[in-house]
Amino acid sequence: MTGALGRWRAAAAEQLRAAGLDAVEAMEPERAARRRGPALAVALAGVSCGSGGFQNYLGTEETAEGGRRELYGRAVELTLRLDVLAPRDGGASACRAAAERAAEELLLRGAAGVPVDGLSMGETEYLEAEGLYRLAVRCRCGAWIAAWAVEDGGRLTDFEVRGTMR
Repeated sequence: MTGALGRWRAAAAEQLRAAGLDAVEAMEPERAARRRGPALAVALAGVSCGSGGFQNYLGTEETAEGGRRELYGRAVELTLRLDVLAPRDGGASACRAAAERAAEELLLRGAAGVPVDGLSMGETEYLEAEGLYRLAVRCRCGAWIAAWAVEDGGRLTDFEVRGTMR
């Protein structure tokens, strides 16, 4: 297991942090309740695959050493879920404002370089037991998950999520 999807999710969380948002990859409600402002928990909520080329063969690519290697992959639709959580004293408006800032960042720059195909926001709800407001944001992205064949038998290695912002 190479963790390509986990690395992509972590890169998306880092992107949101760089944009000034308090984003983490996972957060229990108890931890969110101790924060002073809104926080975003970033999770991978879905993956659906399409086909690549013939038997997922996408072609060849030049290596850093000047050689060539075969590239395999599949088209994927990745869905990020951002749970935007805000403390009671911040109110629902703080929750919605953080969700809108995250949405703008993702729509303008993609999610870790992968173009956004769609973004939806739910309604802000109050979680009585945790004393938090929560708003769920879903971000659909079209990408490729790619891997390279190694010469010693054709097994695939170095999986990564690829997408290009235009």
